[in-house]
Amino acid sequence: MKLFDITGKTVLITGASRGIGKSIALGFRDAGAIVYGAGSRPESIEWMDKEGINGVVVDVRSEKDAFNVIGKIREKHGKLNCLINNAGIATNTPASGFKEEELQNMIQTNYTGVFRNCQAYYKHHKKDGGNIINVASVLGMVGSKLASVYSGTKGAVISLSKALAIEWCNSGYRVNVICPGLIDTDMTDMIKDKEYILNQVLAGIPMGRLGDPEDILGAAIYLASDASKYVTGQTLVVDGGLIAQ
Repeated sequence: MKLFDITGKTVLITGASRGIGKSIALGFRDAGAIVYGAGSRPESIEWMDKEGINGVVVDVRSEKDAFNVIGKIREKHGKLNCLINNAGIATNTPASGFKEEELQNMIQTNYTGVFRNCQAYYKHHKKDGGNIINVASVLGMVGSKLASVYSGTKGAVISLSKALAIEWCNSGYRVNVICPGLIDTDMTDMIKDKEYILNQVLAGIPMGRLGDPEDILGAAIYLASDASKYVTGQTLVVDGGLIAQ
């Protein structure tokens, strides 16, 4: 089990205030990691300190926010062992109905923010190496109605991760992707709120259920630990068999 030991590792998780990110943050804390959880607003991280998580405010759309936070973590702990880019947003806007502001917000949050955070991490640690886990989605691998821009951004994150894995490999970096399927969080409320849509979705998942946020934790610990030290540029799908069909 030493292969999966993350005790004492410093980890920064974006989008950690709720859903998958919150589950990963709590799970890494329980596994002995030093966890920094990023949220977009001060009120979204208020719960973290009493749970043993270091809450930080990061606007992933900002070029400076992540750079400054990673710099402070490095100054305090010597190194950031793992960056988990989990922050993201979704809508069910038809492709023909996207307004410019909504389009740019999704691109900036789901793709540009991931790139900027990876870039900031590399600039601080390019002599020391690092480990990046980018959380994408199965909708970055397959198409779906009402997910045009979301699917595009998540597909871009998958491709970005492969490119960075190759470009930064000689600098001691590993870059991998977790692709969750449909997970029971507030981001899937648009599906759960309509019973007939939910039933259609469940019929297409071989395991017959939505995933729990905790279902992503094992994959994250694997990729953050030495158990995956020869793994880079890969996409780990956690979807109950959805895209295996």
